Amino acid sequence: MFGNINFHRVNLWTNGRNSSFPIDIVYLWIDGTGADFRRTKAKYLRAAGRDDSKYVDDTNDSIYRDNDELKYSLRSVEKFAPWINHIYIVTGFGQVPSWLNTDNPRVTVVPQESILPPDASPIFNSCAIEACLANIPGLAEHFVLANDDMFFNAPTSPNYFFDASGRAKFRAIYRKDGRRTDDKKSLYSVLLYNAARAIDDAFGVDLYNYKSSHGMDPYIKSSMIECYENTELAKRINATRYHRFRDAGDVHRLIFNLYDIIRGRARIIRVHSRHVRHNIILDFLYNLIHFKSVRDSVFYCTDAFESGASKCRSKIICINDSMCNSDINHEHNRLFFETKFPNKSEFEK
Repeated sequence: MFGNINFHRVNLWTNGRNSSFPIDIVYLWIDGTGADFRRTKAKYLRAAGRDDSKYVDDTNDSIYRDNDELKYSLRSVEKFAPWINHIYIVTGFGQVPSWLNTDNPRVTVVPQESILPPDASPIFNSCAIEACLANIPGLAEHFVLANDDMFFNAPTSPNYFFDASGRAKFRAIYRKDGRRTDDKKSLYSVLLYNAARAIDDAFGVDLYNYKSSHGMDPYIKSSMIECYENTELAKRINATRYHRFRDAGDVHRLIFNLYDIIRGRARIIRVHSRHVRHNIILDFLYNLIHFKSVRDSVFYCTDAFESGASKCRSKIICINDSMCNSDINHEHNRLFFETKFPNKSEFEK
């Protein structure tokens, strides 16, 4: 099954900036303020009986809200990762960012219904969409997946995501409670568990204690396809593809990272998320002790200014639009983006 897979071998790597294989980037984007989106979402939420869901993931508008993050993220690609080969923006409901230059040959808008099973749309579940990414026509063998709220923060080479032999570098946070599934307030934890459980059931390998660091992650397309063809993994992936909203039976895209690890196509780089705004002294000590690991991890925050993002040296920043974010938080983030990425990119009209 695995002997016929043709993996790229890299013979050229110039100063860590150019590789002999293309690396694409895939974004998931939606504007949750669109009237058609909100009307359709409300209709299917009612049909699913999820108006009063115990999981906020289904009903929380903040995960669908568009704050122009994608525009600034593409500016960060142009500024700090110009080696990106092609940009795919997976969207739905006929939406296209109004500012996007769709004539740019390096950008392709991908309707989500074109990669989902024909009878699965409409979908409001990112897990379902992520489970179908290998279906994107023309997608390179090596690609990086990003949400629209993730940004390159400093010059970043291809070697940050893939080594010279084409292996993915999976930046993972180690957690002792990876087998815990009783936290009903965190559907996310359940989805991570499901991914690790699928790998355990299929291959007898225990990788429950690793999760991605909530940043841009590297993937190998042919590995995803192999997962689709594996009986044990496919039944979970296919079920996920049909869940309109996040479901306790979904598998997180972590399943593909873990698969690459057990097949020797990825290596784990253990990182520590920077501690901010917990306790000034304890945060300082934690970040100092884990300095190198923290710098290699994603800087994750909800308010860029209050969290000190402007002084951050991490390669990747994620600005999470929490449901608790105020207008002041949004203004802080907008000012941060305009200050860091003031120049219009080639991807804008």
